Amino acid sequence: MARYRKLSIVLPLGLAVIVMALYSHHLDDRYVKQNQPVSALLESERVAENLASSQNISLDEGEQEVPSTIEEQSNTEVSQDITSANKSITVSGWVGTEFGENIAFETVVLFSPSQKTYHSTVTGPSGEFKFTDLKPGWDYVLKVSPQGIFKHYTKSQIKLRSDQEVHNIVLESVPLGILSGRMVDPYDRPVTGIKLYIHAEKSIDFWTTTIITDANGGFSVAEFPKGRFQVATRGRYQVAARGQQSLIATGLNFDPVTAVPVKLTIDLGPYTLDGRIYDESGQTFDGADVFLNWALHENGVRIRSSRKVSVDAGGEFRFTGLGPGDHELIATAWRGNTFKHTVNQTVNVGVDSGELTIIINTLQD
Repeated sequence: MARYRKLSIVLPLGLAVIVMALYSHHLDDRYVKQNQPVSALLESERVAENLASSQNISLDEGEQEVPSTIEEQSNTEVSQDITSANKSITVSGWVGTEFGENIAFETVVLFSPSQKTYHSTVTGPSGEFKFTDLKPGWDYVLKVSPQGIFKHYTKSQIKLRSDQEVHNIVLESVPLGILSGRMVDPYDRPVTGIKLYIHAEKSIDFWTTTIITDANGGFSVAEFPKGRFQVATRGRYQVAARGQQSLIATGLNFDPVTAVPVKLTIDLGPYTLDGRIYDESGQTFDGADVFLNWALHENGVRIRSSRKVSVDAGGEFRFTGLGPGDHELIATAWRGNTFKHTVNQTVNVGVDSGELTIIINTLQD
């Protein structure tokens, strides 16, 4: 009986020890399995740190970092644009002929419409020129208006980008020849002793010469440039002529190859035109001026002449030495500071010659 009790106590205790040992082994196994991923993660983090450390070392050794964002790239481009805009450019060159001859003391102009800049310099003894401290641009214009017998030079849309730019300028010579001509009246009779100013219009700036018609009404100019020109007797390139008459002839063109003589007709003749100016009540004015204009169109050439006289105290005026044909008469009269009026009419000289009465209606608006 006592032995049975002892055995019954020992068996449960042994079973309990075996169960606890098995449970403990199970726990150890679970612990190991759960901690394996943790070890691998720690090892991965150590590898990543070492990789990052190696990248930092390479940057420190002088490698450039590539912009990683759009904003960084944009800042880089803006910085480059600012550097380009602040760049100082020098433009130099040479001015000469197509035969390689230097042209000194010519004015060279360089300007940019978009930047509103204008630069000017004069060529040196060897035809050299230079512009400094220029800004980059795309619409520069290089221009020369020669003083000599050369065509104008213009080069547009010049792009300045490099630090040093060279632009040589070759001026083209204008062909020359002998210009000859004759001045006559409407009856084809020579008109002598008239001082003429001849001005080249487009080919050459400031090219003007003066000539006086000879006993046959002729004139001649050596080394005259090819192109359009005009002839005048008063005004900017003119002086007073006979009978207070001024004349200007336009539409003329000279070709040195053909050298066709020029024929100029001036309004001169044996006729006289007298007149009187009154208002509707027969009263004279404080003052009045009368203009008499004449024009001739022939072979593309337009010749115009104008005369002017003032009325006397009796309101009378007179024109002398007129040629025949239609003339435009313009009369302007005034009275004090309150009235001024103009009358325009056509007069056929040689037919309507005699005394002309002009009545100005002061009652009109």
